[in-house]
Amino acid sequence: MRTQIFGLLASTFLVLGGTVFSACSDATPSASGQSGSGNGGSTAMGSSGSGSVAGSGVSAGGSNVAGSGAGGSPSAGAGGSAAGATNGGSGGAAGGASGGSAGSLGTAGSGGGSGTPSKRVVAYLPNYSGSYADWANKIDFTKMTHLNLAFADAKDNNDWDMGASDNDVKALVDKAHAAGVKVLASLGGGGGDQTVISRWKASPDNIAPMVQNLDNFLKRLNLDGADVDIEDGGQLGDNYGNFVSKIVSTLHPEGKLVTVAIAQYLQGGMADSTLHQFDFINVMIYTNNMSDFTNEMKWYSDTKQVPKSQLTAGAGFFGTDSGDNEYSYSDIMAADGSAWSKNQTSVKGQQVNYTGVQLMKDLANFSKGYGGIMFWELSEDVPGDHSLWKAIQDTM
Repeated sequence: MRTQIFGLLASTFLVLGGTVFSACSDATPSASGQSGSGNGGSTAMGSSGSGSVAGSGVSAGGSNVAGSGAGGSPSAGAGGSAAGATNGGSGGAAGGASGGSAGSLGTAGSGGGSGTPSKRVVAYLPNYSGSYADWANKIDFTKMTHLNLAFADAKDNNDWDMGASDNDVKALVDKAHAAGVKVLASLGGGGGDQTVISRWKASPDNIAPMVQNLDNFLKRLNLDGADVDIEDGGQLGDNYGNFVSKIVSTLHPEGKLVTVAIAQYLQGGMADSTLHQFDFINVMIYTNNMSDFTNEMKWYSDTKQVPKSQLTAGAGFFGTDSGDNEYSYSDIMAADGSAWSKNQTSVKGQQVNYTGVQLMKDLANFSKGYGGIMFWELSEDVPGDHSLWKAIQDTM
């Protein structure tokens, strides 16, 4: 999920005035009458004549799913479409478009709730920072729209392993779903991606059973989709493209999400046709230089022609020194209690660059011009007023 963070980069990547972060995705796919969940805010459309089905809370910004909440379930007339409610998961939906008769307006749904952002807020949580069952009782899901569990590794039998017990994962998934948050399995990650790559390098014929087993894995854990996090830029060619296409063709008909964690410095090996299959893109920027955020997001929007609503800007809850050694924000705060008020400090005699509270708020504000913000990762934060997660919650 993170690579070369705040360190020295090739000229093709983001230089932060000498400091760089680089790293470690939700528009829901179109589906007839698909249940609306994820991030409350955008108008969501049901397919012709199918109306909207009550969702689990809110509908994802920029997504094409049906309305959220427990609101009315209008049916559109022939040729018409049922439109989901906007903002806060109000649940109502207006029927009838282009020749169809209008459906009845639903009452306000309970799912969205107050304070739900109109943009995505995607959190990553690794499986090595404590029990997922314990995290289920610790996470403040306010303003969160998606939670990506990191990481699911591929096994030699083409199956998948979350690195946590099913019961622990389900405990967290249940709590997240109750709060209207979608939960995805993030596949691979920095280093763990080799477990996936090794399967298609052994034989491309492993791709089909690997994806079938992924589908079963997601269903077993009641997960809402997969976030593809392959960070080996030399392995994003044909096998990767076939892997992604197979995942999309398998999961989209089920209403599940397929997102990606990627960065410009990795992008060269990936076909544009593959990039455009993802429901949304988590851009691993992780910088404390605002111009780097601007340049990276503009590159995806202008050069790669990705709609802004499908781009999620990545922020880091960690910093690095000149030797690319990483320090969690909690460790940085332990070394310097005033670190929250700046973006650079000394830890164990090393100058460390990171994102402080005000800059995190600035990045969150910036992300509103796109699809929202994501961050790696939740367990590196501190509690209280100087929390980076709180800074995002206060801003979105």
